[in-house]
Amino acid sequence: MWGIKRFASFADFFTAGEAAGFTCFELNHGVNSAMLASVELNGYRIASVHEPCPADVQPSELTARDWLISSDDEENRSNGVQAILRSIELAGRLGAAAVIVHPGRVPMDESIEAEMRRLYREGKRHTAEYEHLLARMMAERDEHAAVHLAAVRRSLDELANEAARRGVRLGLENRDHYYEIPLIDELSELLEAGYGETVGYWHDAGHAQKSEYKGYGPHEAWLTRFRDRMVGVHLHDLVGMDDHMAAGLGDMPWNMVAQHLPEGIIRTCEFQNTNSPEQVAQGLRFLADAGLIAAQPGAGC
Repeated sequence: MWGIKRFASFADFFTAGEAAGFTCFELNHGVNSAMLASVELNGYRIASVHEPCPADVQPSELTARDWLISSDDEENRSNGVQAILRSIELAGRLGAAAVIVHPGRVPMDESIEAEMRRLYREGKRHTAEYEHLLARMMAERDEHAAVHLAAVRRSLDELANEAARRGVRLGLENRDHYYEIPLIDELSELLEAGYGETVGYWHDAGHAQKSEYKGYGPHEAWLTRFRDRMVGVHLHDLVGMDDHMAAGLGDMPWNMVAQHLPEGIIRTCEFQNTNSPEQVAQGLRFLADAGLIAAQPGAGC
């Protein structure tokens, strides 16, 4: 995330990342085939791939076309599966352990949540107007969710087979918006669908904290409920609804997060490209001091 549109070349990103103290990297959905071809990636440790990567069709375009694994249109769903299969192939070829998966969305009136965000920023989170919108949004999503969850199940049947064949785990990520999949109970259902260790949970700390602020449920619930199924974590800080800050710049409850992360998971600093090199390096040191990554140089990934 940090390298996208920040450097003149993709190679410059890796150089800057190593200078900040990182020895392994995540390829995300801003990386296209031309960028991949410009660097000898076998010279770097790629720990994880965030689909769709290569992003020759941008995530926003996939959403606009409904090429998502949650689509109730079979051709669109298949196109969504193909995008993630390309990420699984790339991860297997590079020796990456995991692919982070966004499991799609429930089509509904997204303006409801946008209005809730506006109210939140105006300090009106605990007003009757906000609570009315929250109840309306939850009811509308519940009305339309079942068919799209069924589509996700069909998609995971295909994706899990290929991931297992290539020795790659899939991490289903908790999302930022209420209309996205999965909610916490939906994740339980997907993780108990018989895919074994091939399909697990990817925890995004910023998304979970924003969800708590918006009234969707406590951040800590995701960590306690899915600790034993966690594949990896995206670490970033936030202030209110503004996230993907370098660690230490916001109000993330880091001590709570640190208490729940199991040993052996992938830990990625998902810092936005607006963070300076100095902020990125300091964020890495902050995470080491807080016990969220191993306390030695180059421990971040």
